[in-house]
Amino acid sequence: MSSDEVRPAWAEEIRERRLRLCWTQNEMARQLESAADDRTRTQLPSRSSIIREIRFHESGTHRPGPIYAELYRRVWERLPEFRVGLPASVGPQDDGEGIESDDPTRILAQARAVLTSNVDHRLLEMAHRSIEHVVARYELLGPWPLIPEARSLRETLHALLEGRQSPAQRTELYSLAGRAAGLLAYMSVNIGRPNMAEAYCTEADLLAQEVGDVELRMWSLGTRSFGLYYQGRYDEADKVAACAVDLAPSSPQAIRVLVNGRARASARMSGTSGQAERMIGEALRLSDQTDDLPDGMSPCIAFAPYSPARTVANAVTAFLSLGQPKQVLEYADQLDELVESSQSRWSKALVRLDVASALVAQRSPEVERAMALGCEALEMASAAPIKSVGQRARELAGLVSPWAEKTEVGDYRQRLDEWFTRPLAQAINEDAPGRTR
Repeated sequence: MSSDEVRPAWAEEIRERRLRLCWTQNEMARQLESAADDRTRTQLPSRSSIIREIRFHESGTHRPGPIYAELYRRVWERLPEFRVGLPASVGPQDDGEGIESDDPTRILAQARAVLTSNVDHRLLEMAHRSIEHVVARYELLGPWPLIPEARSLRETLHALLEGRQSPAQRTELYSLAGRAAGLLAYMSVNIGRPNMAEAYCTEADLLAQEVGDVELRMWSLGTRSFGLYYQGRYDEADKVAACAVDLAPSSPQAIRVLVNGRARASARMSGTSGQAERMIGEALRLSDQTDDLPDGMSPCIAFAPYSPARTVANAVTAFLSLGQPKQVLEYADQLDELVESSQSRWSKALVRLDVASALVAQRSPEVERAMALGCEALEMASAAPIKSVGQRARELAGLVSPWAEKTEVGDYRQRLDEWFTRPLAQAINEDAPGRTR
């Protein structure tokens, strides 16, 4: 049977039942083996041969013979939702029979089968908790130990989507799968894998579109903008963020794409300083007008809207790119207590690097203090390095080049070189330009 032909109904039924249980063909083979009595078991071939037979059955290449038909029947009988058996796989139906010969019990059983689902509220709640658990630990542990966990969650959700659910459950599964892809997209940006980030962002956006999840769409577009920003593609980053804002300009999700996407990208482009300042202003106004925003320094990877502190931290970075060190220092001073009390090593490191750069860029440079802050930032991010820390630390090294003879500058540049020699730091900066010395 060619792959272009439609499977017979009996073959589709065998395959559909297996997928609804989230069983692999290997697991299906194991179940068939376990359903065999001692006599039948001696007639069965090896596990790999049974798997091959299952493939033949599911593709419609040939019907199950008497032994396999009986084993399928026994497997289904052990499962309440499938106790109607699998008559189509055992033998042909009498096409001459009319509707009066239908079994009412079987009709009801088929109706119940249509309404059965391979998920329930407990499983969906577990998926929600798994996503929240990754978000809650992200800024403490970093992407490296959490990527396998997020990848496993995504694969599980994809496997579930191959089965059958109610419309409401399927909508929720799509949104959960989109968020799992979103986690992996954000992590891919932080470990310097732009192609993977783009692929996961696209997946998250497609799933969100399918179920009309506007907030997830805005978040995924914001993450794509974030990735483009760290590739130096500022014009594209701004345009993608603008598309996200256009989806729902008054949504709290717009705060993130205004300040993290549009403001920071605009601040890096010549001739758009006015736009960058307007974006900062819009983000701050929307933040002030929005109730129930998160407290403290909200996680950078969270799907919830930005907290006011996270918004200000992004404004600090934009003001630095705009060449306004006074604004950087004023806003950073407002954040100091919240940043220091948070568990986010990156927030602490990034704010220190921004402040250090502002101290160097101001009218009366404070190089020694800037280098002390830079060294602290490198130490804070050494165990869990990310792309943004490496980039800003390198930019700070460029700013202090006029004071290269100073001991403090030499110490900082040496620590920066050492920071980039660590395996994880090298991994996130494979495409980076030459080292600082």
